[in-house]
Amino acid sequence: MSSKSITVFEVESAEWKTGLDRFHYSLFISPEWVQAVAEEGDRPIFIDLKEGDEIIAKISGLITKPKPLLGRDMLFYAYPALQNEDGELLNKSLWALLDFVRSKGCMRLIVASYDQQFSLEANVKGLYSNSRCEYVVNLRPEHGDIKFSQNLKRNVKKAEKNGAILEESADRLLADRLHELLNSTLEKRKSKYGTEYNPYYLPRLGKQTVLNLLENKLGRLYFCTTTGDDSMHCVLFNIERDGKVFNLLVGSDEVAYELGMPAFADCKLIEKYRNSGFKYYNLGGATWDAGSGGLERSKLSKGADRIDVYGVTSNFLQYPFRLLNPLLNMVRVLRKKK
Repeated sequence: MSSKSITVFEVESAEWKTGLDRFHYSLFISPEWVQAVAEEGDRPIFIDLKEGDEIIAKISGLITKPKPLLGRDMLFYAYPALQNEDGELLNKSLWALLDFVRSKGCMRLIVASYDQQFSLEANVKGLYSNSRCEYVVNLRPEHGDIKFSQNLKRNVKKAEKNGAILEESADRLLADRLHELLNSTLEKRKSKYGTEYNPYYLPRLGKQTVLNLLENKLGRLYFCTTTGDDSMHCVLFNIERDGKVFNLLVGSDEVAYELGMPAFADCKLIEKYRNSGFKYYNLGGATWDAGSGGLERSKLSKGADRIDVYGVTSNFLQYPFRLLNPLLNMVRVLRKKK
């Protein structure tokens, strides 16, 4: 299928991975991620976008399992991977992708913005842009020294004084402890800010996803203890590939907060990643709730830069649900006014 000179090809995972390192790609379109989040009834899809004989973009995601009445969506966790920051090429790629999704009989195209490689806002008829931000620590030597805040340094010293230790483990049982600590963090934020949220905040992210990511080696578990105490007070779950890191989940108990362990863990990991030649450490985004300000300050204190990122969604693409599109547009207008 062609659209504005770009042709969409669905290929096998092994073929799709060939030459991926030539593109700036999100960790959330890696084959390991897509296969880990696929649930029963979902179908992973791997797409090359070509201009003539040249592959100019790559993207992978899911054709989701059918929903009652509404059918399937095509879900991607980030933009197509491009070789350079090129807004025009991004728009052409998304236009071609929209046509492809429509031809497959899918109800909607959803492109999220996790670990987005470029701060580009798409402008494509039929697609609606949305924005968020992420906090990214640049680990490249040419970027200069990483500037930690004084408060962060104090927390790290407090943790070290109390014998904090950071270790890595591939033990699947740690997923249980991570789950407990995520709920502990949830309860702490609920009592402090009065808001509730899903600790597994991404579509199809859950405890089983963590186990899948551990198994395919994209996911890494790190935990903090103290000398003479085997209790795991803080557990981080990161995804790592090709010198890129995204902090997907972190859970802590009261001891961890009192001793400054979350700050200690991230500082030690930043040091480890930089010494190992990694490119960046993405600390994730904001929560946009009552506690978001403190979370953002915490990420900035670790030397992160705020990066604005964008995704897109379509309206309903298939009849008769296209008749509901004016209602969707009205909802978007109301949200912008809030």
